[in-house]
Amino acid sequence: MSQNLPVGLRLVEGIPDDRYPDWLDCWLGVFGGPVGSEPALVDFYRRNYPPERGLAVAAEDDAYIATNMAVDRELVLPGGHVVPAAAGTGGSAHPAAARQGLMRLTADMLTRRAVDEDKAIMIGGASEWPIYGRFGVGPATWCDAVEIDVRAAGLRDDVPGRGLRPRRVTAEQARELARELYRRQALEVPGEVLPPAAYWDRLTDDPALGRLEESLALGVPGPGPRFCLAVEDRGLVTYRVAPNWTAESAPHSTLHVIDFLALDAEAEGALWRHLFSVDLVREVHVWRLAVDSPLRWWVSDARRVRAKRQDALWLRPLDVPRLLSTREWACDGTLTLSVHDHLGFAEGTYRLTAESGKASCERTTTDRPDMEMDVSTLGAILLGGNPAVSLALSGRIRAAEARVAHLWDTMATPARAPHISYWF
Repeated sequence: MSQNLPVGLRLVEGIPDDRYPDWLDCWLGVFGGPVGSEPALVDFYRRNYPPERGLAVAAEDDAYIATNMAVDRELVLPGGHVVPAAAGTGGSAHPAAARQGLMRLTADMLTRRAVDEDKAIMIGGASEWPIYGRFGVGPATWCDAVEIDVRAAGLRDDVPGRGLRPRRVTAEQARELARELYRRQALEVPGEVLPPAAYWDRLTDDPALGRLEESLALGVPGPGPRFCLAVEDRGLVTYRVAPNWTAESAPHSTLHVIDFLALDAEAEGALWRHLFSVDLVREVHVWRLAVDSPLRWWVSDARRVRAKRQDALWLRPLDVPRLLSTREWACDGTLTLSVHDHLGFAEGTYRLTAESGKASCERTTTDRPDMEMDVSTLGAILLGGNPAVSLALSGRIRAAEARVAHLWDTMATPARAPHISYWF
């Protein structure tokens, strides 16, 4: 692929171990968070983002000017079924190397590698909305970044979990509990991505500074001690508190939630009761709140929960029959889909037949498919988090009849809103 690069640049497939800190700084430096000079953080990244999975573009002086990577993960589909996924991350280009096609080159290479490795789908996030659609990915899940005035919002008396009191746990205990809780919770929510066990080492590797949390897009909690509390073996919350005082010397601190895991409504309610009652705290900030969270119905004044809706997980289908036949369906129905893919991997016409929650999907031929769309649009509706009716109204889906988009939504909408609660 090097012949497609501008003169003087060369492609690096697999990052040499001694150059890994340089590669990290090229990637994270674009986002304002280089970590190459901090051995503990570099070691964390090395365990979770193996150097051999990375790509780089090197300049004539051997400096890295662009990076990209895809790591092995599993994506949860509706019904708790999982498929192997190539998780794209680490995409960056030095400002002086922008607009030279380096992102497209490396992204296409990673997509081809995912197909060779028999991955069903590419997954990732988008630093800028306009960039990623051309790579065939579409936004599939959403979340809310919320800021809560806990005194003004208040919790209702009937919030579940009144008899449960969270207990303090150590960072090591939190790590082990998080590993177990996350997998159990994630299998109930489409869009969650199962990380390696080493991912939870962040709970012990960076106890005071919060650098990992910032670089992993878990919020911007800033420095300060991390608090870890558990509700039996059913819930876990971790957070940091940014202290602040008003001009009148009244406490006005902000609590930044980092991890929030709960297996049932009682554990979830007990954790929220704790967060609303921490001394000196006026506001609670949550970076990724699920759009179907019950919190808005548990507070006394939901207008005091300021929310900003944001896109989260983007999907790029590769093996359409495997994806559609693996996920669970809410009702019976038959649809024919025509998918266009500029790289050809998902290109084709498919007949989907769902019955009793399960489905078969096979390639077929027809001049009049029920729905026609680009592969990025299929990624957007795959989990049921975006209404096909809306995408048909926008022109992103060309439907033979108005009812077929509604039929897809009836079939595809899962019991829980698609959500990803951490970043990889």
